[in-house]
Amino acid sequence: MHLLNNRMGRIAALLAVGGVVAMAQGTQTANVTGTVVDGSGAPVAGVTVRLTSPALQGVRTYSTDATGKFIARLLPPGFYTITLTKDGMETQKVQEQLGIDQTFSPRFTMVKTGAAVVEVVAAAPAVDKTDVKTATNYRNDQVDELPTNNRSMETVALLTPGVTTGVGGRVQIRGAMTSGNLYLLDGQNIADNAYNNRGVSVIDDSIEETQVVTGAMSAEYGDVEGGVINSITKSGGNEFSGSLRWELNNPSWNAMQPFQSKATLNNILGEQKTLFLSGPILKDKLWFAASYFRTELNTPNTIGGNLSSDPLGVGAANPTDGTGFGAGYVQGRKDIRRQAKLTWSINQDHTLVVAYMRNAINDTNRNYSAGELLALVPQISVSDFWNATLRSAWTTNFTTEIRFGKKHQNLSAGGSPNGQSPIQSDDTALFYNNGIFNNADGGDNRDNRTYNLKASLFWDAAGSHQTDFGIDYYEGIRRARNEQSPTNLIFEAAGVDLTTRTAIPTAVWVFTSTAGEAKNYSYGLYANDKWSVNQHWNFQLGLRWDKYKAENESGARTAGADGISPRLGATYDLFGDSKHIFKASYARYNAKVLEGITNSVTGQGNPTEVDWYANSFLAAGGDWLPANRISFADIQNLANYAIGGTNPIAYYNNPTLNVRLNDKMKAPTVDEIQGSYAYSFNWAGIGDGYVKVTGVYKNWKNLIDVTTGNQGTVTDPTGATIYMNVWDNNSDAKRKYQGLEIEGQLNRNGWTYGGNVTWSKLQGNYEGEGTNTPGRGESINSWYIQNGVQLFDKNWIHPYGYLTGHDPLRMRLNASKVFNNEFGKTTVGFIYRFDAGSHYSNTRTISRTRLGGATLSSQAGSSFTQYMDQERGAGVYNAAAFLDLAITHDFPLFKVGSKDVTAFGKVVITNVLNHQQIVTFNTSYASVPTSYAYPNAVNAPWVQGSLFGTALNSSGYYGQARNIVASAGFRF
Repeated sequence: MHLLNNRMGRIAALLAVGGVVAMAQGTQTANVTGTVVDGSGAPVAGVTVRLTSPALQGVRTYSTDATGKFIARLLPPGFYTITLTKDGMETQKVQEQLGIDQTFSPRFTMVKTGAAVVEVVAAAPAVDKTDVKTATNYRNDQVDELPTNNRSMETVALLTPGVTTGVGGRVQIRGAMTSGNLYLLDGQNIADNAYNNRGVSVIDDSIEETQVVTGAMSAEYGDVEGGVINSITKSGGNEFSGSLRWELNNPSWNAMQPFQSKATLNNILGEQKTLFLSGPILKDKLWFAASYFRTELNTPNTIGGNLSSDPLGVGAANPTDGTGFGAGYVQGRKDIRRQAKLTWSINQDHTLVVAYMRNAINDTNRNYSAGELLALVPQISVSDFWNATLRSAWTTNFTTEIRFGKKHQNLSAGGSPNGQSPIQSDDTALFYNNGIFNNADGGDNRDNRTYNLKASLFWDAAGSHQTDFGIDYYEGIRRARNEQSPTNLIFEAAGVDLTTRTAIPTAVWVFTSTAGEAKNYSYGLYANDKWSVNQHWNFQLGLRWDKYKAENESGARTAGADGISPRLGATYDLFGDSKHIFKASYARYNAKVLEGITNSVTGQGNPTEVDWYANSFLAAGGDWLPANRISFADIQNLANYAIGGTNPIAYYNNPTLNVRLNDKMKAPTVDEIQGSYAYSFNWAGIGDGYVKVTGVYKNWKNLIDVTTGNQGTVTDPTGATIYMNVWDNNSDAKRKYQGLEIEGQLNRNGWTYGGNVTWSKLQGNYEGEGTNTPGRGESINSWYIQNGVQLFDKNWIHPYGYLTGHDPLRMRLNASKVFNNEFGKTTVGFIYRFDAGSHYSNTRTISRTRLGGATLSSQAGSSFTQYMDQERGAGVYNAAAFLDLAITHDFPLFKVGSKDVTAFGKVVITNVLNHQQIVTFNTSYASVPTSYAYPNAVNAPWVQGSLFGTALNSSGYYGQARNIVASAGFRF
């Protein structure tokens, strides 16, 4: 369930825990495509090739063909041993770590028995020449060596070049909106319906590996404009293994920022417990993996705000019942997660994987703009999600993957159904008397069903080909009455006084919710050919067709369109030895049309709202008179409001009346051009590794925006004329990204050094989302033309410039090493983080009449944000740099059979040097004066606030001080 987000800022947030959508996409397996030759370079046929791995059920056995080739497909990622045997020839072995969606391409030279040892030339997965995409793979155990507070999908993604934090602190990949990424877990999309970022709570210790794909994606990936964060969970093995982990934190362990009081750091131990177990049910046939996570946290807090009438002074509590302003409370959270996975090897060629997940989060005293304790609400979120995958190799040249997923999620929150209504203060925008929403309205239900079929054909013609064909289907179902209070009424008032529990009434907001369900469908067809011409040239030729369709509660189609996206790329291995690899690609991506936009014309999550003025407010000519102060009980008496008839309406919104979609609205598209060069090395005395340089350019088209003021009108229930809100593609909406990335790795003397540097530029006039308002559009063409007459220059409020997430220079460098000693092993890890100063805009508030004149409709709101010199992102904040440290020690305890049982302890210290640095600062300007001394108000002098350019009085302007997190447990 989410808060209504179309109230001009009065209620403008979505619940922090969202739903899940699932479209099975992407690749979760690996391949080996090897060639065997003799000493003269001639192919060797009939070589027996055996693949073994702790990640593999049984042994995979292949035989080389007349060209000396063998191909092993649909391999679970892991550490592999490849053994080659043939009568009269030397037996050979090679070991390699295979990652998600990677192809290992070794070339073996077999010699007669007793001759020299074989030479193996292999393409390192970091510079896989058979694939044009830009991707980085992270094994969970490697991430655990580094100083990260968790091992979540987002934390891993933020280690990757081209990835930064965008709007709302969410993951942004190569300039796309944070809603433009694809989150995959075991092949299923786990994105939240509203924000389209991760919506399922995943247990970190259940993750085996994560791949972050940032560009040059194959046609297999649809509904994406940014990147893909693709994780697979552990499957088990022929030996039992597991772990028990406690993760601990306490705010009192941390250092303080300037202007931060030690009293604000709660001395409360936060504890998270994770249990993971895996092993065989039937060796080589049926494996299991299961994990359990639990945390209970009680956080002391206080009600914030600043009441206009607080007789006891700011911060005083109500002396009669302790529920007033400044009162303390404890916010509680119980989070329980369960995951289970079964992997069944029907035979060498067919594997069935079934996974199940259940999450339950129970929050008490959730604060949704509460002004007193009575306005705190409980919140419960429960989700069930399962999926099944059947992988089959029908012949040596034909494989299939069939997937099915189903999810149900219910999110419920709200005030107590005790007959009382919330009262919102005009002065503080906080709520009193009762909590908003209704925890008895059935909650926000987000269900889906997904189907996916992928077939891969391997064939030879002018080289070798892997041609993938696929079908994707997604059906999303939304049922959400989204009642805004237990009574479907919210009362607006001024001068709230909690001592006398009185206020001056302004209006009553009357909501009407809608039963039923809205549906969104997505269909995808694709063909993608990976063509390996020879040891030098590889090509990608892909084409994808996507179609979406939205339906309202009656089953009527509200919007839909289709689009084609080509994916083309080439790689060139300079000498055919995988040392110097060049790549170039062009791709077009069809982005997801957000369900928050398509559902905006339904009642699901969007109750109708009509606001009526208080009688006394109208009688006072729209003013708040002290003589009109009444009790909270009288404020809730509907007889005190001018409801119905020809009485004026303060606000009106009906998603089925004054909101419309262009029924042929297209999905946004992104054109991407990318080029890269990678060099792999192994230098004596220095070490081995690689370095890679990548350049990318992206340009968005068909961005979806909402326009009001010149899109027609309708009549509200009183006969008044109101303007239409119309969603459609907007050619005036711009968004462009340019980036240059350098990444590399060096292994030397037991140390592993790695990292990346990204220079980038993100510009446009279209943010398209806010911290709590996904899919909001920008209203670029709203109101500046009204009824065909231009009232102001829209570039004053929607200029071109730097967008949120623009990070001109970003560095992430890391190092780690394992030290063995008589007490076990100690692992040390470092991360250095550097971000150039982000850009901010010089802005001020300008009233509606000062911007567009008296003729500009009051439906446009009371004020706008004006940008200085019609330039977005003209100012620059300070750069920030941090050094983080992790120390982990494993203590051997005893053996159980052949298994070692170890204890471990880990401490992570972020900003270990406690660098106290000013990152941002005050950038406030005074509002445009209401005086008409400057007839052209937009050119009135800009007056800086008294604290402009300073970091006084707020710790929020400083980088995070030293932070400490500890973990401990057992592994076997």
